[in-house]
Amino acid sequence: MNDNTLTPDRYAGDEAWQDWFDICSVGGCPAEHAAALRRQVESAMYATLSKRGISREEAGADDPVAVFDAYFKLKGSRDKKKPLKSYFAYRIKVEGLKLSNFVCGTLFGSGAGRVHDIVLDWIASIKGWRPRKVKGPDGRRRIEWESAGPAEIAALEPSAESDPAALLDLEPMRRDIDALLERISLKIKVEKSHVAALLYATAQDIPLTDAALLEGLGVGKSRAYAMREKTMDEFRKEARTMEDADSPLFGRLLLKACESSAPKSLRERTGGAR
Repeated sequence: MNDNTLTPDRYAGDEAWQDWFDICSVGGCPAEHAAALRRQVESAMYATLSKRGISREEAGADDPVAVFDAYFKLKGSRDKKKPLKSYFAYRIKVEGLKLSNFVCGTLFGSGAGRVHDIVLDWIASIKGWRPRKVKGPDGRRRIEWESAGPAEIAALEPSAESDPAALLDLEPMRRDIDALLERISLKIKVEKSHVAALLYATAQDIPLTDAALLEGLGVGKSRAYAMREKTMDEFRKEARTMEDADSPLFGRLLLKACESSAPKSLRERTGGAR
């Protein structure tokens, strides 16, 4: 590997990555592991972003680690009926892969690591562009950005005071999200507001033992766990059929849509959807 963001001294370690697979959140891991994971993820994300011609300044206040975590929380594997991270954990176990090889290859490999897809989604959120792969005259595939305009326009930095999402017409996606919540509610027979609150709590790493959440749902812990399992299972099924459901922008709008259904104390504690 010739990418210095992936050299062994940057590897967070097997124990740290096993924690991440178990917890699905860098910040939720023990402090010493969280710090090592953040160094590796942040380094790889910013390095890949730079290769695509986007600076840290253009990324603004976005936390690359939060973008990385959100990708795996919301994305499912299209060819396997399980969340992407669970599918990866399954592959590691069944194929007998070394965790270090999987992380530095499949996740962060300089050629075809998953980090490249994550960063393309991140750029789409930052810039309001849509990436697509096209075949050039030489037969090689490359990335083109729809909605970017001429090269000189594409090179412009977004205003620091404006939301990059403002570059898009978001109403169709907001309607899709509202319809998604409605479908999940009808299929699992749980109130739409409760579906939204459970998705919000899951995305914000709020435990189902939280008193405010349970009060808002009007149920006990056992019932809350059952409701969340049904909600997340149905969400993943639905998301696999939606074109943009695995993009950071979709996740951001979904979180915003769900925020109003979460108890006020939880919204204040988490700082709300960003």
